[in-house]
Amino acid sequence: MKELKVFLLCTILSVSFITPCWASTIQYSTSEQIVLQEISIKSEVTKWYYRNHEGIKQKRLWSITYGYWKTDWMSV
Repeated sequence: MKELKVFLLCTILSVSFITPCWASTIQYSTSEQIVLQEISIKSEVTKWYYRNHEGIKQKRLWSITYGYWKTDWMSV
């Protein structure tokens, strides 16, 4: 009986000092990756607009990115 009590006491003491260790979810980036992120090039977004002016089909290019006309009306 004494051996059982000693065994249970040792088991309880050894289990009570075990703590879980969680894996880190933080992603570390190198300075090289940070530099590449800052230099990323973004393309300009444009859209063609069409109209019929005096029976002639025309088009004009609008810059959605910068908000101005890139071309004059030209015949198609």
